[in-house]
Amino acid sequence: MKMAIKHNSIVERLAAKAIRLGADGVDVEHKDGCEVVFAMKNGIGAGIDRFRSSSPEGKSLRDELYGVARRKRRITVDECEYELRGRVYESFGEDAFRVEFRRV
Repeated sequence: MKMAIKHNSIVERLAAKAIRLGADGVDVEHKDGCEVVFAMKNGIGAGIDRFRSSSPEGKSLRDELYGVARRKRRITVDECEYELRGRVYESFGEDAFRVEFRRV
């Protein structure tokens, strides 16, 4: 029986969605006034969500991503625990984010 766990943060919800799709991480990049989220597997990405950068969700997402880049986080998805490790990099003059998942 799979146990449903409510993920309160946007990053945790996106990570859980990507993990269930078989991804090993997510990338978030700014494009055309939006934060675009890609589920990544072996360097190949597929778009899974987008947030308007000026919206409360877009701002909260960026704040959370900076937080994950400063400090690792653990989440549970379908009874398995994962460590989230984030980093910030530059993409076309904007901050972009990569969050990698590691099962613990």
